[in-house]
Amino acid sequence: MKRKLFAVCMAAALLLAGCGGGSGANGAMAGSMPSSSAPSADFSQTEWEGVDENYWEMPSGGESMPAPMEPGSGEFQTGSVYQNPQAKLIRRAELHIQTEEFDQSRQALNQLVDSCGGYFETASLYGGGYRDAYADRWGEYTVRVPAEKYDQFLSSAGDLGYITSKNENSEDVGERYYDTEARLKTQRTKQERLLALLEKAESMEDIISLENALSDVEYQIEQYSSELNRYDALISFATFNVYLNEVSRVTQDVGDTAALGQRMAAGFHSSVQGLGQGFQNFLIWMSYNFFLVVVLAAVAAVAVFVGRRELKKLRKQDDNNSGEK
Repeated sequence: MKRKLFAVCMAAALLLAGCGGGSGANGAMAGSMPSSSAPSADFSQTEWEGVDENYWEMPSGGESMPAPMEPGSGEFQTGSVYQNPQAKLIRRAELHIQTEEFDQSRQALNQLVDSCGGYFETASLYGGGYRDAYADRWGEYTVRVPAEKYDQFLSSAGDLGYITSKNENSEDVGERYYDTEARLKTQRTKQERLLALLEKAESMEDIISLENALSDVEYQIEQYSSELNRYDALISFATFNVYLNEVSRVTQDVGDTAALGQRMAAGFHSSVQGLGQGFQNFLIWMSYNFFLVVVLAAVAAVAVFVGRRELKKLRKQDDNNSGEK
């Protein structure tokens, strides 16, 4: 009896284990099957097979959109961002240049701007006037050159003199540009619809309302068009702010990492040059103030002559006083 009961229990346990294993396997298979492989309830099997796996239809029934591109397969993955036609870059640079030959540097700057197809937006010259003819001169220039000539102008700017500082910056305004472009397109579409409605309007009230709406739309179109034109001007032409300074000499430091002997030799050489330049400045000052120097020299000579005369009188009086005693 016990053996029969034990056999029945073992058979029931095996039967339950088999059922549980079958359901678990079916669940695992259902969980591992991707949901995209199963046809949707809205599609028949034939319709589902006809859909391209790289495209999907927009919910509104519009144009099909391409699936996301794989990394590295994009149209503009290769090359620099400056070669990307989708980028809207505004490029600017600021150059501070020292020169010992100011007139030659100005002429070279004019030639460089012409060779790059650019123009001067502003140009200012200071110093060297009638009242201070021997003073150093400096110029401030705002130059606009085509964006594709940016590197050419920047690399050739070193021929104008010694560049003491250089600052560059680029600003990508693509997001704002395309947003403004889309808004402009929307306003133009709205304008066309309002014009079509205006042609069909019959009552004066409708005509006035439509004309007011058209006026607002035209104002928005002008604003967006002006903004796009401003962006186009800044994007198509790079901006350079050039500061050209005339100096008596350009000093190139040897640097703190140079040897002690090199630094001492550079310092001695600079001192000799400074002494020579100081003497030249003195001679120039003398030439501009020659008559003042002559007058001062005459006054000094008279003062010395009178001083010596008075000194002789004092000495003679002292001698007389000593003889009387």
